[in-house]
Amino acid sequence: MKITTILFLIGLIVFPVIGLAQTLNTQVPPPFINVISPQTTAVSLTLLPIKCGVNTFVVNNDCGIGAFKGAYVQCYDGYETTLGDAISCKSSEVWQQYAKEVCVNRCSTGKGPSVTLEPLPPLPLPPTPMLKPISVCYISDNLMQEYDRLILELQEAESDKIRVEEITKKIIALKQEFKKQQEECLSVPQPITTTVLPQSAPLAPPIVIEKKPVAVSVNRCSEVAQWENKISHYKKLSGLSEADLKKDGFLREEIEKILQDLPSGLEKVKAQCRNQSGTIAAPSIGAPSIATTDIVFITEIVKPVVVESGQEIGAYYKAKLEKAISTTGEEKQIEELKALRDEIDGLIGRLIKSRKELEVSELNTLVKEVKVSAGEIKADNVTVKTTEKKMLVNVGDRPVSIEPTASQVLIRDKGLEVKTYEVTIKENVLSVGGIEVKMSASEVAEKLNLAPKSVELKEENAKALYDMKIDERRNLLGFIPFNISKTVVADAENGNVIEERLPWYNFLTTK
Repeated sequence: MKITTILFLIGLIVFPVIGLAQTLNTQVPPPFINVISPQTTAVSLTLLPIKCGVNTFVVNNDCGIGAFKGAYVQCYDGYETTLGDAISCKSSEVWQQYAKEVCVNRCSTGKGPSVTLEPLPPLPLPPTPMLKPISVCYISDNLMQEYDRLILELQEAESDKIRVEEITKKIIALKQEFKKQQEECLSVPQPITTTVLPQSAPLAPPIVIEKKPVAVSVNRCSEVAQWENKISHYKKLSGLSEADLKKDGFLREEIEKILQDLPSGLEKVKAQCRNQSGTIAAPSIGAPSIATTDIVFITEIVKPVVVESGQEIGAYYKAKLEKAISTTGEEKQIEELKALRDEIDGLIGRLIKSRKELEVSELNTLVKEVKVSAGEIKADNVTVKTTEKKMLVNVGDRPVSIEPTASQVLIRDKGLEVKTYEVTIKENVLSVGGIEVKMSASEVAEKLNLAPKSVELKEENAKALYDMKIDERRNLLGFIPFNISKTVVADAENGNVIEERLPWYNFLTTK
């Protein structure tokens, strides 16, 4: 009790003293003055992440062997362009590298309350460093085609000795024209090739048949990547199932043989690249080969195991023709020419197999005609069994693709699927039953203001015709609305209506 009383008295003394001390240290505002604390506004500055380089990248126009004719590129600043040209054919990796160079300093804009970041201007693209090309002379396309025609006739006339002698004389007579073109080519100034990055990717125009010898620039070092792409592509094919290989027209054994042969060809091209220099003079056509000289080694074309384009086959064909024509002895020369044609046929077959899509114009200088029928594509004497290929050609001014299926042929034309059984393309002209198709189905449908459900292309009475099935709204018995199926037969030459076919019960309906 005493302890409690003592503690109580101490508290009465100590706490008032502490309170007085706190009161003396407190700053009391003067009377009648309102104290307003300053207001602080928090400003949040949010910047979006800035991204530079390629935003969208899409390769297009497959040109075989895992390569493409061009690419679409969009950078992060919104700039977009297409890369490629009519003769380019590069791997996706190469196009991607070009795309990175295009977009290297193109950035998205980070946005804040008062901050605007402008993208840096693009740097000029430096040309791809390459060795100076060498110049090689090739005979004209029309001379190559004339030899080709005679060789094919010679193969067909094996049992007719008189005919064989006539054709042989014509082949020998062509040597004079060949010598003339040799002299012309040597007098043509050698072209200067400037390597720049491609800027656009138009569709390849039809291949023009050259009537004069041409001197072309060749860079063996650029061919190294092409051969490497081929190896990569066929390694991927080797991993496909038997069924998938069959769709492309390949056999397993064929893929294995290609993969065995490609590395040796690659090594030859690499050796040519190592030996290439910018001071090598162009050799004359038909000059004898001297294997010990670097000049001949570099200019001599390496036998392609598989090819990327019809142009590649054409270049090889011309080079081998020149060599065969220079052979002494008529019989030996004829045999070499026939063997060469068989070799070219093999390359054409592999080209068709290696491409998902192939412009028929690429084969202009190599074959007379291309036939597409159920389950196969035939280019002169070359037949490829396939249901997974598209042959591209123009009908009028409309591009169409022609695709063999197991039971028929499909022509894809601006959203329409046109069914037929066999078509022929000769000199870039599509025909059915030997009759030229001058207007595409889509063009005819637009002219007649029709929306066909189905279309069939056929030849009838020496005319190429489209059977277009459409729905027509009519009234049954005059008051019950319903659709009937009507067939409009139109001329594929001018788009005019030949006839209209209605169902048998049409007499019960009115419009």
